[in-house]
Amino acid sequence: MKRISYYLLISALFSLTFAQAPTGSKSLLNTQTARTFEPGRFEVRTDMNFFTKLAEFVGNQTLKPANFRAANYWLVNSALALTYGVVDHFDITVVPGIYQDTHTPNEYNLPDDIRVFAKVGSFDFANRSMYAGFTVGTRFPLGEDHNYPFTYYASGAVEYGVSGILSYYADPYLPDRSMNAHLTLGWWNYNEAGNEVYKDKFATVNSNALNYAVGFVYPTDMFDFQLEVFGLTYLTQPDEFVYAREDWTYVTPSIKYKPFSWFNFNLGVDIRVSADVDESVGINNYENVGLPNYTAWKAHLGFELTLLPLTDAVGNSPAAVQQKQFNKRVEFFQEIIEEREKSENIKEELDKLQDEREAAEQELEELKQILEEEGGDY
Repeated sequence: MKRISYYLLISALFSLTFAQAPTGSKSLLNTQTARTFEPGRFEVRTDMNFFTKLAEFVGNQTLKPANFRAANYWLVNSALALTYGVVDHFDITVVPGIYQDTHTPNEYNLPDDIRVFAKVGSFDFANRSMYAGFTVGTRFPLGEDHNYPFTYYASGAVEYGVSGILSYYADPYLPDRSMNAHLTLGWWNYNEAGNEVYKDKFATVNSNALNYAVGFVYPTDMFDFQLEVFGLTYLTQPDEFVYAREDWTYVTPSIKYKPFSWFNFNLGVDIRVSADVDESVGINNYENVGLPNYTAWKAHLGFELTLLPLTDAVGNSPAAVQQKQFNKRVEFFQEIIEEREKSENIKEELDKLQDEREAAEQELEELKQILEEEGGDY
């Protein structure tokens, strides 16, 4: 098992340059959670995300070009997600794009756009079973080309949006070891009005959309089993010469392997459940070669690597930092013990009240019998 774990770690490191990173701290493959990193924690995440399909001429074969050759089309996207816990309840994630297939004359963006997300969260309620938070994000267009086929819309403008997040944990004392569920609802503005979007065609609207995600996690000692549903619904649809102007929804089953406390390995697949509809007009489409408007599936392969700080901001030694982390864990479990003791005390008080009520009812019943025997009213 250890040999397999080290092999997966090395493989994941080599896959770093072919990774589409998720956004934010403590997230599933496509769903945010409402909890944030503790101050000083730094994590690197990757997610190899790709699709491929053989393109063959479909329809009237008499219209098939003489020089047509069947070929595999690929969609590969790579990025890093670097997340740092700044202070309590706040972390920031920077996602520099490394590579994006575009299927335009430039073939690919190298580098691609960069995204930045700030999360405010870890606000617990309902006896720590629920957490709430929100994110604010933006996308800066560093890539050479945008509005490419088979995937989500990239407008080429400075995009921005906000999201609200709710998380539920079955065990409030050990949340990462209990079944949990997460809901994300967000709004995203593509902000493209006036920008050239496709071959001398300029956007006439600022399109915007509602994005949503629901994720469920069933954790075990070595594996997390996850299921997600996520998608997008346009509130203002992009212009007709945009490839990705249709709503979409995917379902993602995935599994997380946890061989070490500082390293996790993710494997999953997005499966499109929305219809393959193409509403674009005046652009090069791929229907005649049997390719979908949005990818029918996307494979995920990636890892999460936690880099604990060797020293803190005031220059304490590694041993001092470890002692500080240990003290935090002790304080955490002390809080758990105190809360459970409070719960036990409350239960004891309720039991006493119940006993007193039963005793009073018994006395009342005895008094009633005495009055009946004496023939009196009560």
